[in-house]
Amino acid sequence: MRGRVARRLAVSATTLILVTLAVFALLNSLPGDALSDVEDDRALPAAYLTALRAQYHLDDPLLTRYARWIGDVARGDLGISQTEQRPVAMILAERLPVSVALNAAALIVTFTIAVPLGILGAWKPGGRWDRLGSTVATGLYAVPVFWMALLLQWVFSIRLGWLPLFGTSTDLATTSWGRAGDAILHGILPVVCLSYGGVAYVSRFARTALIENAGDVPARSARARGVSALRFTATHGIAQASVPLLTLLGFLIPRLVGGSILVEQIFGIPGLGQLMLSAILARDLAVVLALTLVSGVATLVGVTLADLLVARFDPRVHRAG
Repeated sequence: MRGRVARRLAVSATTLILVTLAVFALLNSLPGDALSDVEDDRALPAAYLTALRAQYHLDDPLLTRYARWIGDVARGDLGISQTEQRPVAMILAERLPVSVALNAAALIVTFTIAVPLGILGAWKPGGRWDRLGSTVATGLYAVPVFWMALLLQWVFSIRLGWLPLFGTSTDLATTSWGRAGDAILHGILPVVCLSYGGVAYVSRFARTALIENAGDVPARSARARGVSALRFTATHGIAQASVPLLTLLGFLIPRLVGGSILVEQIFGIPGLGQLMLSAILARDLAVVLALTLVSGVATLVGVTLADLLVARFDPRVHRAG
């Protein structure tokens, strides 16, 4: 197990370096930089602009700048935002809890709804519930996130007025319970937008895993003892299917991170997704690199944990390891 962890950490570190280097090179290959608009306005003296370019090392070679950034990150310094003139770590500390709460809620909703739907589909393959679930899952998975977000805003916020249109709070609640309830109301539509595609995918994935495990020796033994199909699927079957579901859990994190960029922008949520979009538009390299690093670490941690859990709970992988 220790050797497996060491290999996984080595692969993760190499992947992070390659990803951040690719993003660094891509942003620097575009014409201009974060100071191009200021230089075009001619509002500041040339000597001051030269000092700014020297301060941010914008004229240094690409690999030199990247090596300097790696060294700063190793010391815990993520740099200074060129647009907000604040430490990037401070900006991330303000926005990270919002995105973490939003994506964690979406992940919980996804598995809470998808696994029972997968059980219903595997209970009687080809039956009424299975056909209905397959149709709904295919339809939901084909709907773009931005279209669903705008539709939900129009129906539940503009037409019916049941839920807030955007933001995270209305600042009208005076008690802690009132603020919590207000935050939940503001988070319903964004969480739905982040989770509906995952519900469609995970439910079909769970159904397939349950059906495949229904023909093995434990399944035949349970049915020989008189265990009903639904009871077996909901108890023994889901235990057998937990290993592939754990694997899937690690790969849902990058999907949520990518989807939150559009969702946070549409719903006006001050999280990492909205920050990423604004930083890309402003060519704020320090912020973009820090967000790439955070997203990469979150993705690799999720995949690594899923891999280690599979190695721990799957006897075949455990013996092979």
